[in-house]
Amino acid sequence: MLFLVLALVILSGCKKAECQTSSDCSSKTCSVSKCEEKTCVYTPQANCCGNGVKDAIESGLQGNECTCPQDYGKCEGIPKIKVGVREEDAVYAKYLCNNFNQCVLGVESQEIAAQNFLDSIIVGFFKASSVVRYNKPFDMSKDSFEFKITLDDANKDLVLPLRITSIRVLFNGQNSRSELLVAEKSLNSIINNIGESVTIFVPLNLNYKPEEVEESGSMRYTIDYNYLKEVPSGVNPDGSTSTKLETVREKYTSPAKQVFFVKTG
Repeated sequence: MLFLVLALVILSGCKKAECQTSSDCSSKTCSVSKCEEKTCVYTPQANCCGNGVKDAIESGLQGNECTCPQDYGKCEGIPKIKVGVREEDAVYAKYLCNNFNQCVLGVESQEIAAQNFLDSIIVGFFKASSVVRYNKPFDMSKDSFEFKITLDDANKDLVLPLRITSIRVLFNGQNSRSELLVAEKSLNSIINNIGESVTIFVPLNLNYKPEEVEESGSMRYTIDYNYLKEVPSGVNPDGSTSTKLETVREKYTSPAKQVFFVKTG
């Protein structure tokens, strides 16, 4: 027994020094190294991304999953949505880092596709076309419905310009009991000639808040417009027909179209 104790004392005395100075110690992420009694001692560095601590400030930035995933964990995951009585993964929405280094619900850019729908507006005194363009999915926080309205033809009795006075967007969602007005815009857009177009952007501006992160359904839109037309008003002394200008106010309602809303942020 005495022999073993003596052997251990001799071996410990012969142990090779780990360092002579602090410069001999290897560097470690977010640690300050120091040579103490020939041994490298490492002290964690505060506010440093990689020290295993969720600091309020990480290497000069506000600490979160986007600025320091090493300490906070990755910004990832797919939210659940309720479909009837079932819960399912969202189709498009997921947690990701935005341009401000915030972990938020968003949609990957490569998953966004622009959709274009053509409608024909044919009334007694003119023909027009309306192209509505919007994204699938439609980001409720920033996207808009884009309308391009073109006057294709006009009757000789129509007196230009054609004036667009308002556009409304109605939505019937999978969880809605009735059709809802979700956007409207008052206008004074004028089309002066055949072949001329106006482009109008209409965001969701009536504070519609779906229950789920994602909601699919159908949308319709209405366009209010007016114009002047010549109508007979009597007979002139020479026997010709006299005319007067009459204001016509009408509304166009589009067929329903599919739309897929997503809440981000």
